[in-house]
Amino acid sequence: MEMSIAAMSMGMAMSNMQSALSLSMLKKTMEATEETMAAFTKMIDNMPSPDGRGQLLDIRV
Repeated sequence: MEMSIAAMSMGMAMSNMQSALSLSMLKKTMEATEETMAAFTKMIDNMPSPDGRGQLLDIRV
């Protein structure tokens, strides 16, 4: 009985650690994606008009 309680406790601790690690990795991925999208938006904002006469449409509507 004591062994099963210890095993269950270790299993729960490992599960909590894996969840925390997964959440941390997801957060890092989301931050990297936000930075990439900000760079794309900046690049699109600085793109000249194809005909040279006007502005491109604002994509952030």
